[in-house]
Amino acid sequence: MHRKQLAYSATDIQRLSAIDAALGTKDRYTQGHARRVALYAMRLARRKGLPPEDIGHIGIGGMLHDVGKIGLNQQIFKNNTNDLCRKMRDEVRRHPYIGVSLLQGIEFLTPVLDYVHYHHERMDGSGYPCGLTADQIPLGAKIIGVVDCFDAITTDRPYQRRKSCREALNILRQMSTRSLCPELVETFVEEIQENHMIRE
Repeated sequence: MHRKQLAYSATDIQRLSAIDAALGTKDRYTQGHARRVALYAMRLARRKGLPPEDIGHIGIGGMLHDVGKIGLNQQIFKNNTNDLCRKMRDEVRRHPYIGVSLLQGIEFLTPVLDYVHYHHERMDGSGYPCGLTADQIPLGAKIIGVVDCFDAITTDRPYQRRKSCREALNILRQMSTRSLCPELVETFVEEIQENHMIRE
């Protein structure tokens, strides 16, 4: 069945812009990361041949995947090591749930809630917040999970220097043996090799 392309209203766009701005006031890196994840996710969804409506939902899900970090302790964003204490790690792992709680009252975002909720789930069940495996994870969440990892690896963070595109793609392939969907990883590798990384 043919699906028409999404047309978000001016009010919808204003709401999304307000959410994006709120995330930026909390953490500038997370805001830029969210925008790149949205673009990468749409590229991967398009390359997989998904219909325009699904591509639109996945793009919005990518933009909002970390919105729950608005509710995290500011000390987490100031941390410059990858060695968070258990309490902080547990708090970080709550951000998908916080994100869904923030967005669930916004009707036009209903189709993206599962993507926000499950983008840290992993194929072998080692992810969070629910420990879903393989086919239990929505396709959009799997797509966002792949590109989220790629962007995190290829950008500088307070506790980690960026890696090259080639290194990042190799890491994704290593992760695809347990954590990420192998088919999506290979499709994303093809997309990046043909159309390159986002440069900002």
